Amino acid sequence: MINIIKLSKNYGPKVLFEDISLNINQGEKIGLIGPNGTGKSTLFSLILQEIEPSKGEVRVNKGVHIGYLPQEASFKSEHTVLAELTEGDERIMRLKKEKETLESGNDAGSKHYGEVLHELETLGFFELEHKAKKILSGLGFKEKDYNRPINQMSGGWQMRCLLGKLLTYHYDLLLLDEPTNYLDLNAALWLKDYLAGFQGTFIMISHDKAFLTDVTNYTFILENGSIAKVHGNYEHYEEIKAQKRTHLEKQFKEQDKKIKQLERFVERFHAQPNKAASVRAKRRVLEKMEDVRVVVPPDPRESIGNFSFPQTRKSGHRVITLQGVSKSYGDIHVYEGLDFEVTQGEKAVLAGENGAGKSTLLKILAGIVPVDCGNRVVGHNVDIGYFSQTRTDVLNVENTVLAEAYSAVPGYMGEEMVRTILGAFLFTGDDAEKKVKVLSGGEKSRLILAKLLIDPPNCLLLDEPTTHLDVDAVDALVRALKNYEGTIVFISHDIYFTRSVANNVFEVKNGRIRKFPGSFDYYIEKRDSFN
Repeated sequence: MINIIKLSKNYGPKVLFEDISLNINQGEKIGLIGPNGTGKSTLFSLILQEIEPSKGEVRVNKGVHIGYLPQEASFKSEHTVLAELTEGDERIMRLKKEKETLESGNDAGSKHYGEVLHELETLGFFELEHKAKKILSGLGFKEKDYNRPINQMSGGWQMRCLLGKLLTYHYDLLLLDEPTNYLDLNAALWLKDYLAGFQGTFIMISHDKAFLTDVTNYTFILENGSIAKVHGNYEHYEEIKAQKRTHLEKQFKEQDKKIKQLERFVERFHAQPNKAASVRAKRRVLEKMEDVRVVVPPDPRESIGNFSFPQTRKSGHRVITLQGVSKSYGDIHVYEGLDFEVTQGEKAVLAGENGAGKSTLLKILAGIVPVDCGNRVVGHNVDIGYFSQTRTDVLNVENTVLAEAYSAVPGYMGEEMVRTILGAFLFTGDDAEKKVKVLSGGEKSRLILAKLLIDPPNCLLLDEPTTHLDVDAVDALVRALKNYEGTIVFISHDIYFTRSVANNVFEVKNGRIRKFPGSFDYYIEKRDSFN
């Protein structure tokens, strides 16, 4: 389907990848992973031939139709939501018009008419509206949304519409760049199930390990300027990676043991003339062994492996209580007479559709948004920390990463511990000396999270903390929050993150909140019987 041949791409002196080759075949469902900045989205642009490679080529078989979901875009369309999914494909509209022309000219019995019908059937034309409505429902659209003009919707809902269009029409290859970014948990779960049963071909960039594990059958790993292809999902890739690392560590220990034996021999007998020949022979062996020394690559997770983040003072049992709270935006009533309580030690996810009021609830809990009526009561010894990816104003852009981290440091913490925490969020070596103003959006999010956890409050309110983080950064955050002894309320579309952190689920629906006391999997099992 697609052949990538000795492909290289650089921007000035920065080399993203060099001399990479691989094939993409029909039926492959590929997860593309790698640290941020390694060129995953750039590879998509090269496949789409939107940009030119520095060297090499991408060969796309004739007739291959590619659908692309970018991570961020402005979706331009004059259609309504349903019309975009039923009338937005040029191939189908051309064939439909040809079919109508043939019918009006009494050519409905011709061979060409049969060929047009066959092609329309292949493209799914005759089931298009039914399929479109099913997909829109799964992505969280209500029937009342079907006739809404797309250009009057928010960017997030426009991206959902674009995703729905890509799933509705027949594409030979889908390129999906973080497809869950604009979805709520329910829509992400629906998409996971849909792609797990998908019969087509796709390449997907995602930081959600559970999502990747459930929907892919191949994994591409892009790192250090090269790419590797593993036959298997993300979980299988991690197993292979662990096995290779264990093998390398065993080889390293055996080689190190042999080197030390040789060094001891040389040290012991180097001054004895009758051992001179043996000493020379051993030195030659040592020199050769140094040339082929086994190298175990650093594990980015080791920076947090045995490290415990500073713990917090314990709060009272009642952390935050809402009593008879109401909140409206104009004519939209989000909450009326809401009673809600967060208790000490809960690590709770707010589940519910986009627009249900999850972010508003988190801001009310944080005291950022005032309530129209009712009371917000903060409990004894409660310190609140609030994170949102849009709150980059909490950073001093003129500071270096290290200096900005130090601004949150309590008096007892030394530089080594600060660097360890920064390393846990993938700021290693020279990265700590970067100015905050040159950081990407994802890097700024990581820095804000690192600052929160350097001297953590005992109540964390987190709104989509994993967006724009790569797999290793999500792992670092999961480990930190598992060790954290305070209280957490969070919103996330990341299934792996939610499953790993949450011990309670609060479902937000129709201005009310229902508590599911248990894991996220317990919530998935029980939610339909409650709704």
